[in-house]
This record gives sequence, structure tokens and C-alpha cells, in this order.
Amino acid sequence: QEIRQGQIMAHVGNPSENGGWPPHLHFQLIRDLQNFVGDYPGVCSQRDLDFYAQNCPNPALFMKD
Repeated sequence: QEIRQGQIMAHVGNPSENGGWPPHLHFQLIRDLQNFVGDYPGVCSQRDLDFYAQNCPNPALFMKD
């Protein structure tokens, strides 16, 4: 999905909305959600690392300096 400059793409909830953690943001690119809804694995086994490295590329590779 394309996000334009200045467009709101999310909101940061208060601690009661996010498990008691202070407001923060995780930014991740995912090519294929694989039928996951609402959450996506944040860790994987060593044997699955190559797949997840391809499916979840480093966002810095797409950022302009």
C-alpha cells in the first residue's frame, strides 16, 4: 500500500492499549502476510531465517538519504 508524505498511517496507543508498554512504533516491511491477521511473527528459527529475510526486507534498503 502506498503511503504519501504527511498521510496518517497509524496511531500510537497509550500503555493500556499496548500491553503496558510506553507509546512506540515498530516499522516492518512484509511482502506476504501468509494469512496472518493482526500480528506477524517477530522471531523465527535459524532454519527459517532465509525465508524471513526475503519476506521481510530491511526497510533501510528502500529509504532515501
